[in-house]
Amino acid sequence: MSTVEPKGAVHWIDHYVVGTNDLPSWSYWALHATGLPIQPINGLTTNMRKKNTPIFCFMWWEGGSCRIGAFLQPENYPPAKPLGQDMPRCGFYIRPEDIDRHLRRLDQYKIPHTDPVKTAADGEEGTVICFADPDGNQYEFWAPARMPVGAMEICTSEKVGRISHAIYGSRDLAKTEAFFDKYCGMAVERNSKTAEGTLVLRMRAGARLVYKLVDRVDERIAGHSPWWDMHTALTVREEEFFPNYRRMWEGLSEEAGPKEDLHDSREIEDAFPARTGLHRSPVGYRWKEIYNRGDEFYDWDGHAFHFFGGIPLKNDGSLALYQGKEQEEYLRELAESLKKGARP
Repeated sequence: MSTVEPKGAVHWIDHYVVGTNDLPSWSYWALHATGLPIQPINGLTTNMRKKNTPIFCFMWWEGGSCRIGAFLQPENYPPAKPLGQDMPRCGFYIRPEDIDRHLRRLDQYKIPHTDPVKTAADGEEGTVICFADPDGNQYEFWAPARMPVGAMEICTSEKVGRISHAIYGSRDLAKTEAFFDKYCGMAVERNSKTAEGTLVLRMRAGARLVYKLVDRVDERIAGHSPWWDMHTALTVREEEFFPNYRRMWEGLSEEAGPKEDLHDSREIEDAFPARTGLHRSPVGYRWKEIYNRGDEFYDWDGHAFHFFGGIPLKNDGSLALYQGKEQEEYLRELAESLKKGARP
């Protein structure tokens, strides 16, 4: 990786959000699988949502640097593929000496998982364990041969660290590479041990985005209706947050309209270009109202992302450890500047 940091470069995956049909079941899974603290919630399921029951649709966990969430989906999820085959999926750093500890916990709570496998197929050497939540969303524990600085400095009570990587499908790896080079300052990591048909995009602090060449992307992605707001948040320097969005707004079109109002075939949805769109959270709606552009963006295969600002906590200025700056803070600053006559 170049020692010169590109403008707007991505450093980490700050958080990863999946879909669920049963928030209580997912929340207990999160507790047992990763050690994230449980939050008190009522029985919130997709079936209740379809009956127009007033419900809370989003759960969020912050366990140090292990940040994951789940959105309640409007329809029941389709069946998942076998473990290690469904995409997207995300991984969490663990220490190699803790592998047996994690296997015992997964077995204790009857969480389906694979045996640990040593591999270098996805861009770096280490040991991987695949496992799944009650909805069939898939994850990995990743014990690397070389642990990046900041990966385990903050971890959950069960010794699960920062998000290490996320894996997606791509129908055109060259197109995907060009997209992330232009808008996210992410360099391709080429390694003779990397599996054929695999694109590895390295982040500045050490995490990865991994794309696998596919003929057709999997069903469970944000670009497919009726699913919504499964996404990956990418950490950039706080001062690069707005410049990154402005570059993206200049280069990409906005989605045609609210996705929930569209009833296109899967073939039409899969043909949509890379674009920006509405991030379906309270702050996302306010953002769209002010800028008339969404703060979520989609790659060429319908996977959703947004940027997340980070403020360095280390004296060397790196984002190995950082304090996050939430979108709400950016909007508060914007509101103050608008009062003073500034333009969005």
